[in-house]
Amino acid sequence: MAEFSGRRRLFGIALFAAGLAVAGLISNLGIRRSASQTVRTGTGTSSGRIKGGESTGRQVTVFAVLATRNAPTADPRLNNNVKAQLRKILPDHGFKLLDVQSKNIEVNQSLTCDLGGGYTAETVLVKSLDENGKVQLRCKVALDKVPQFTTLVKTPVNQLFFYERSLKNGTRVLIGVGAR
Repeated sequence: MAEFSGRRRLFGIALFAAGLAVAGLISNLGIRRSASQTVRTGTGTSSGRIKGGESTGRQVTVFAVLATRNAPTADPRLNNNVKAQLRKILPDHGFKLLDVQSKNIEVNQSLTCDLGGGYTAETVLVKSLDENGKVQLRCKVALDKVPQFTTLVKTPVNQLFFYERSLKNGTRVLIGVGAR
């Protein structure tokens, strides 16, 4: 499995994710799928618990953004808050929204974004709420269904996070994931 290519990049992505999560969630971040449809990751108050402490499935949103060096344009489907955050972390890059998937899924179900060129980004709901009050998601990037990268993420409900992958074809992709 591929690893991040340096602590500096990992630190930058972590800062980016934290900044985007705070700014985006406070302002009820929206990513436009089309003129009539917007995917939102908000700061809802639902904990995901049902009577008796059992947890349910989660509304999971996964989106992929292609980052291209020396391309000044940003996809108009990305809202201004997202564009500003992306430009802070990757200046001198253009951004294109590749795919957005949002669906209520149960444990062991997944959502998959098409990254192009045979690449996919899959997110599986592992636990809708663990003993620490966090959602567990397994994130995987695959090329022609062969895993290239996989990680288990434990995140608070309503906390958007990103991970970045440099693909073998030379492109850089940021994958955003959130669960509520």
